[in-house]
Formats: sequence, structure tokens, C-alpha cells
Amino acid sequence: MPTTPTTGNSPYDPLDLTAHDPIAQLAEARRRCPVSQPRPGVFVVARHTDVTDALRRPDTLSSEDNFVLEAGTRTAALPATPITMLDPPDHTALRARLRRWFAPAKLRREEPRVHGIVSDALDQLRPGQPVEVWSTLGRAIPARTVYAFLGLPQQDWDRVQEWADVVNDHFPQVSLEMPEMAALVGYLGELVATRAAAASTGTGVLDGLVHPQPDETPLEPVEIIMHCIQLILASTDTTGSLITNLLYQLLIDRDRWQGIVDDRTLIPRAIEESLRHDAPLQYVLRTATAESEFAGCPVPAGSRVVLSLQSANLDEDAWGADAAAFSVDREPGQATLATFGYGIHTCLGAPLARLETRLLVEGLAERFPGMRLAPDYSWQPAPRAMVRRPARLDVVL
Repeated sequence: MPTTPTTGNSPYDPLDLTAHDPIAQLAEARRRCPVSQPRPGVFVVARHTDVTDALRRPDTLSSEDNFVLEAGTRTAALPATPITMLDPPDHTALRARLRRWFAPAKLRREEPRVHGIVSDALDQLRPGQPVEVWSTLGRAIPARTVYAFLGLPQQDWDRVQEWADVVNDHFPQVSLEMPEMAALVGYLGELVATRAAAASTGTGVLDGLVHPQPDETPLEPVEIIMHCIQLILASTDTTGSLITNLLYQLLIDRDRWQGIVDDRTLIPRAIEESLRHDAPLQYVLRTATAESEFAGCPVPAGSRVVLSLQSANLDEDAWGADAAAFSVDREPGQATLATFGYGIHTCLGAPLARLETRLLVEGLAERFPGMRLAPDYSWQPAPRAMVRRPARLDVVL
């Protein structure tokens, strides 16, 4: 017989920012109530097997309105729907259209340009210099990479980043009336119009959206603008959080950092372990379009379902008794990594995020092998509902 989800005393509430860190709460949820109801109409799914199963079920768990947590609440009217809020068949067509820019061969051709962006950032730094990683590297490198990927003129990158930083700081409660959002929309609108009036350059995501392939349906300008904003917001804060989380874990134990300095082939494995141990995006949201069931618990149609990526990545049943530990020696493929989603909504930009992070850590290990945490540094979480990272990371190069 189906059981009833835990209510009232749910150990984890995704909107509660008063907790220092939700890791202990998520562990209690996995043990005591793998499906709980912290708020009316909101259900949290905590175990790895249930989260990965849910990510495979777009037919009964819709991505529509997936940045609004309150049940029965709709996203503010958008001029066009971004890919993360689409269901098939619309999602299928748009994903196929965007995927060609994230194909492995395409990313291999992009690596020298990303390497140049990383090198330019590191050229500004000197050994022995105190640096706050999040603001200096974590924000800047992913932002500049996505601007290059989109094909935005380099002379505009700094002002675009100023707007995007403010918008990201308000995510997911972003209003189209925000001055920075309005400025970003206006800028992209002018750029779309300019590109549409000129011949295709054959480079950059924006140009490809403005000038479709013969078998592709032309997009309205507002659709192109929204898809570009989606790429900017989705790829900057999360990748910056990955960079900051990884460097913290490597520096908190000097043997870890020295191991990377001595053997750069360990970097990809360290990146995967950071993605598992400290998921930059803590959870994703779905809406049940029909009555569903997780761990024997019924979830009524219309409910908002929180799929805890962080909890799935720390589930002892999937990752072993040492799941809570950060270990560069962890065997790859031990379980399904939920960080970038799964199934049809697997993050398109995941390979690009890994590339940026690898090149940065390689550059830091080469130039600053003696890098260490600043004296008296203490990890404090950023006050964000969906993103996990320290509010700042102070190091000495």
C-alpha cells in the first residue's frame, strides 16, 4: 500500500536559507523520509534512484514553470519560452538546433579560444598575491567564454557581464522590469537586428540562430534574445560555482593540491568528484502532470516536485559508505551523476563547463603551484536557494 510523504517536520525545505548548509538535512531526508512535503503542494525527492528515475519521465513530470517553487504559481509571462522550461516536442526541436554548437568536434575547435580567455585572466595575477577566487576567476572566465561562444563583440563583454551579474544575483526571482535585464534584452535586440541585416558569418551561436539552416524554421527576434539570455544565465553562475567549489576542496587538503600539481591527469577526475560532492545547481523543479509515485509515496497531479541533485549525488546507496567524503580516487562510473540532469534535459553546456574548469586548474597548477587558502579563511555558504558555493574563496597565490 502506498505510504504518505512526510509533512510538517520535513528535514529539508529548499526555500529555507537559514540553515548553514543543507547537507545534514538532506542526509536525514534520505534516511527518514525520501519523499517529503515541506510546503503545501511541494514534494522533495531525495534518493538517487528516485531522482534519476524522475529525470527520465518528461511525460508525467513537466519542466514548465520550473523556476517557480510554489505550487499553483506560474512563471511571469515571458515573450518566449527558454529551453529549460520546454517539454517535447518543442524541447526536442530546439535542443537539436542548439546541440550542434556543443558537439565534441566543435568544442575541440573552441579549446584554443577558451585557453586564451583563461590565460588572459591569469596574466593579471602574480605569485604571492591575495585573490578572491569567485569574483576574480569564478565569474569572469565562464562569462567571457559564453560571450565568445555566442559571438558577442569583445568590446561589449565587460558591460554585458555587469548586467548579467546583477540578474544572476536575483535568480530565480528575475523580473523583466529590472534595469539590468532591460539593458541586456535591449542590447541583444540591437545585435540580433544588426546580424539579421548582414550576411551570415557562419560562426557563433547568435549568428546561427539569426541565420537558420535550410531545414530549420526561422525564429522570431524575441525567441533568439531569450535563448541567448538563457545560455548566459545558465552557463555563468553554475560554472563559476564549479570552479570555486573545486578549488576549495583541492586547497583545504594540501596533499590534494600537490597531487594535482604533480599529476595534471588527475584534474578531470577531480572535476567529476567536485560536481558530485558539491553540485553547483542544488535541485531542479518539475510539475506532476498526472499522479505520480516515488518510493511508494503518491504525488498528486499539479504538485511541484523538487528533485534534489545534491542529495542524489551524496546517496550512500549509490556511491558507497564514503559518499559524504571528497575523494579524487573515487572510481568513475560508480553511479549516475545527477549534477547536469539526465535524459532529455541533460545540460547542453556540461562539456564546455568541464573544459573551462580543466584549463583553469591546469593554468593555476602551472603558474601558482604554491597556491594556498588565505590564513583564517572560513567557508561560508552563498545565500542562494538553488546554487551551492562559498560566498567567497580567499587564496594566496
